Amino acid sequence: MRILVNGITIRHLAFALEALLNGDEIQIHIITREPEIGLSQSLQPGSKLNAHPLLKILVRHFPRDVDADTFIRGMWISRALGIEAAERGAIIHLRSSLIELKNNTFAIIGAGQISNEPIPFDYIYDPEIKELEKWFGSSFPDPCEEECIPRGDGTCESWSKKPIVSKASLETSIWFGNDPFETIPIEIEKGTIDAREYLQSPKYS
Repeated sequence: MRILVNGITIRHLAFALEALLNGDEIQIHIITREPEIGLSQSLQPGSKLNAHPLLKILVRHFPRDVDADTFIRGMWISRALGIEAAERGAIIHLRSSLIELKNNTFAIIGAGQISNEPIPFDYIYDPEIKELEKWFGSSFPDPCEEECIPRGDGTCESWSKKPIVSKASLETSIWFGNDPFETIPIEIEKGTIDAREYLQSPKYS
């Protein structure tokens, strides 16, 4: 069973990891135009380690000691999901894109791992992403005068529906989604549910 995961959002990566954890004889291909997963991305919403059970699997990939109450940077979570999926057999195509041929058969082109032959896929995971709310994010040295959540590494992050204007900010970002302080566990849960539903579907069996 060969599955193409077309993207590296939290939801895409959670789907890939859940399928690898619970599926039999599954080959996962993850494709992205980005040069790497996680660390190349701009400021993204983070999460507490205890916000979802899948996050506890990723602890060994985080760059420092954490406990259940630690707030983890979003890019670290993305990176950890990618590493864990790769260690479990996922083939990741970085800086790559697809050329659709016919009948779910694709050529993969770009700088990442490629194939000289077209690759047929049994399933393509590419969930529809709806237009969501606009949020403004910023990170600061901790402690700071802004309303923000400490990360435990001397920095904190803040999200608002209004632009955050401060000379103390280390990094700023614009992000589209639901509540930034809840989005990581929600997107992980969506990805894991999608994987479980696929693994229980007739097309998998």
